[in-house]
This record gives sequence, C-alpha cells and structure tokens, in this order.
Amino acid sequence: MEQSDRNQVIRHAFDADIELSLNNVSYRDYVGDFFSRMMNEDIGKGDASLTPEQSYETSLNTRVIAKSSAIIAGLDETIFFLLSRKELTATSPFKNGDVIEAGNVLLHIEGKAAEIITVERTILNILQRLSGIATATRSYVERISGTNTFVVGTRKTLWGLLDKRAIQCGGGLTHRLGLHDAAMLKENHLAILRKSKNPDSLKLAVTEMISAYPYLRFIEIEVTNTDEYREMLGYMKNITAPFPFVIMFDHFAPEDIPALIAEAKAKKLYNHILFEASGNISIETIRDYAESGVDVISIGALTHSVTSADFSLLFDSI
Repeated sequence: MEQSDRNQVIRHAFDADIELSLNNVSYRDYVGDFFSRMMNEDIGKGDASLTPEQSYETSLNTRVIAKSSAIIAGLDETIFFLLSRKELTATSPFKNGDVIEAGNVLLHIEGKAAEIITVERTILNILQRLSGIATATRSYVERISGTNTFVVGTRKTLWGLLDKRAIQCGGGLTHRLGLHDAAMLKENHLAILRKSKNPDSLKLAVTEMISAYPYLRFIEIEVTNTDEYREMLGYMKNITAPFPFVIMFDHFAPEDIPALIAEAKAKKLYNHILFEASGNISIETIRDYAESGVDVISIGALTHSVTSADFSLLFDSI
C-alpha cells in the first residue's frame, strides 16, 4: 500500500468530516440547539439588565474583534445560528480555519441592541473556546509537519461535537465522535473480557462487533506493553473486517515503537492495521512520536485543558 493510500484510510477512519458539516442536517440541528441551550441557560427568566426596554430597541452595528492571533473555529456555526435562530444579520470576511491577527474584525453583526447584548456573551464564549482548541491543534500539527502522522482528538471534550469540529479547523482529525461510530477496547474492557475465563473472549467480542456493527470506522485495541502488543498481532492475523483495526500504544516510549511496527510489517499485517500513540504526549514530545512511525497521535489536552482565544464585541459609534 502506498503512503497516499494509507493516508486515505487514516482520514476515512479518523475524520468525521461529513458528519461535522453544516450541510449535514443533524449537525445543523445540533449547532442550533446547542447555541439556543447556552443562551436559554444565560437568560433564564429574562435579561434583567435590559431596562428600560425602549432604550434597547434601536438598531446598531457591532464588531467582534480579535485581541490576539488565533485560528478561527465556531465562526461558521455562529453565523448560522444568528441568521437562522435570531433576528440578526451576521457577516464575516473569514471562515473556520482561517488565521486572524490581533485587531482583525472577524464578525459584523447588525440588529436590535437588545438582541445583540443578550447573545453577546454566549457567542463570545463559544468562539473563544473553539478558536482556542483550533489554535492549540494547529501548533501540534505544525510541530509534526513533514511526517506521515496525523494529530487527532479524544473524547475528553466539554462540548462534544463542537470541540471535535474545532480540532478539524486547526488541521487535526476528530477520532471517533462517540461510542457509536467506532469501537475501542481499552484497559477496563480487556480486564472484563479476561475475567470471563474464556480464552477466546477477545476474539469472540471482536467477531460479534464486526457482525453487529459493520459500518464502524474502526475497532481499536489498547496495549500497554510488548507482550500485549504481540498478543494483539496474533488475534488480528486471523480476523478480517470491512474497516481497519487500530492498535493504540498507551504510554509507550517513542523509541520503542519502530521495532514493534517492524514486527507487523514482517508478519504482513501492516496494511491491515493502523497505529496510534497516546498518553501524556506533549508539544515537546510529539515530534518523537510522529517519527516513530505511528499513523495518528491522540492528544486529550486539545480539548480538556485548552486556553481560550481573546475576542471582544464592540458597538460602532456609541
């Protein structure tokens, strides 16, 4: 298999680009409902600050301005929400994934002052967090530039699909979206299967998954040492599926991985398996893991401890 073909397999397995498009009705509904829920939680019984009401009936123009450089995420979704669910006009010279610099106006909003003030904090919170995720992702992607490895997210998210979409905007891949689109047998799953005392419990589990869920993106199995890895190679030698198998190297040292991948090649299994590295991988160490030969590197820090971008909303001529 050529590397270009392998890259296509990786993208098909690890990037939910179709699902996370505003052209997808399910994602559009998710976005609209998410923004509305955030707003409703904020408003509660009503915006107590909008008094007297007549003072806020005037129509105004506003700008959302970047106070620092960032990779934009959540912008397309914000515009969609403002146009479809609020009586506001929203335009931008930018789109998701663009680079913005301090002082750039990333969004123009026109409409009644009351509507804009009420929605202000919600859209800023969303834009700032998602752009922070995209910006962090881009830094990891750039660090491994020139390798054949992709940066992917994890399920350690705060805002689910929106966090995953922000990773895409930064140039990363989404990994699985939830428990439904790919199967992962991690430490706890494997411990339960071993406890069953059936020596074929793992093979039985994988076989039943393939039969029951033939549409999965992949089946992934976590290994924590070389013995477990070689055991997994033995399983995968005798099982076929309409999607890739993935072996996750959990907390392996990067220098130990090349020899293990070489074993898969020697056993003629390399074209049937994708390899993932995971476990406290940082911006300082990610290059070492990328050069080890893995296909993807999952980074939980992209979503569980990201620093938000810094944006402000200002009214014109007040």
